[in-house]
Amino acid sequence: MRYFNLFLSLLGVAVFAAACVPKQSINRAALKVENQWKVKNDAIIGTDGRRAFQITKKQGFQAAQLAASRLGMVVEKQAYETGFVFMTAPAPVPLTMIEWHRVQEAETGDLRQIIDEDLGLYKWWVELDPSGKEVLVNIFVTENPGGVDVAIGFRLRVKDVSTDTLKRVQPPPTAVRMGVAKFWAAYEMELDTLLHGASASTPNATGREEKSSVTASRSATGAALAGGAATALPDDNADAVAVIIGNRNYQGDLPAVEFAHRDADAWKQFAMDALGVSEKNIIDLRDIGLKSMESVFGNSRSHQGKVWRWVRQGDSDVFVFYSGHGVPGVKDKRAYLLPVDASPDSVEIQGYPLDLLYQNLAKLEARSVTVFIDACFSGQTPNGALVKNASGIQVVPSLPQQTALTVISAAQADQVASWDREAQYGLFTRHLLAGLQGGADQSRYGLKDLQVTVAEIQAYLDREMSYAARRQYGRTQKAMVVGDPGKVLVHLNRD
Repeated sequence: MRYFNLFLSLLGVAVFAAACVPKQSINRAALKVENQWKVKNDAIIGTDGRRAFQITKKQGFQAAQLAASRLGMVVEKQAYETGFVFMTAPAPVPLTMIEWHRVQEAETGDLRQIIDEDLGLYKWWVELDPSGKEVLVNIFVTENPGGVDVAIGFRLRVKDVSTDTLKRVQPPPTAVRMGVAKFWAAYEMELDTLLHGASASTPNATGREEKSSVTASRSATGAALAGGAATALPDDNADAVAVIIGNRNYQGDLPAVEFAHRDADAWKQFAMDALGVSEKNIIDLRDIGLKSMESVFGNSRSHQGKVWRWVRQGDSDVFVFYSGHGVPGVKDKRAYLLPVDASPDSVEIQGYPLDLLYQNLAKLEARSVTVFIDACFSGQTPNGALVKNASGIQVVPSLPQQTALTVISAAQADQVASWDREAQYGLFTRHLLAGLQGGADQSRYGLKDLQVTVAEIQAYLDREMSYAARRQYGRTQKAMVVGDPGKVLVHLNRD
């Protein structure tokens, strides 16, 4: 019975064919397939599944985390001490369906030869089917005298219909070969970003060394979201500037962003208690219009708004948090923050362009700039559409060239930014604060080194926020993250 269920699950034998073939024959055929595929897969992993890199263990480990996200997989378990990362995805990910068809073309003929003796003519009803299965990837990053060794392994996981238990089985060898190649491509791309992208110690526009000096304690507000307790006060960050906007109440019949004020309140407390921003250096705004946005951030003619006047060049860390509506421009395909006095249908005239925000922030010559946006730009909201005829519009605002901006926003271009009605916060805000307060430093996501990097918060949001959106609303929501993966967002103080 064990191999009967395995064979049905892995190979997709037609039901009527299975009814006509003795179970013993199916068991033998399945066992042959498993044994032959294992020999081939072990050979592939032995030659193609191991590489050495002249990097640190931390860099190698972070590259594995980031590669998982790039490939559309989720990190399920990890342990920095042993260098172990375990990630999963619904099959055929990391392959596309087009790539899976190539696997079928390459493997089906040999597969039918393997099972010919046991199934005879019924071999023609056997086909490779990825549906209902999970791809499992194990990665080990271990130190060697010159750097690290990275090893990867692929398996499939299927449910035994007779016992409802999960079984690990061999994937087709062609799929393993293609999957290994895709992993190394993604891994090396992320490693290149870590090694050569904007780093925490590179000179900024002022020619001074850029570094992160913010330190996060577990504040009462943040701890409530993270489920922890408050601890020591943060180190001094007297020159930091924070802009916090909560746009809840919009004119006309536009739906309110129900928890935008609570999001902004939580972030104000977080900025003071965890990021060390003095209250006198917080530009705290609620339900603002276009004129107020331009007065703070500048406009297309000049970037010298209020935040520019407050920044000490080369010394100030700038934090921007926005919770409110975002909309796409139907005509120009740009992304816009929506002022409360604007119409989504005239956003090209009345909205604040997101790319203009990034351009003006890049001109501040601050020590660092980090932007958090709890909004989406699909034209949709949890309470319905904002923009008429916006279906199918996708906008991805571009960052200015040669900038060290870090941007973390709630959703991809075609997704809705959800709410957490039970907690009464934006789903993104709730999980972002929980991650920055230490959740993203836990072993599943981070290195447990009392700091949270961009890569770690991305891994945390990919697992926790995205799962919450799927569980609560049945929708896909994946944070958009742009910036140096190795940048430290916060250092954690814990008793």
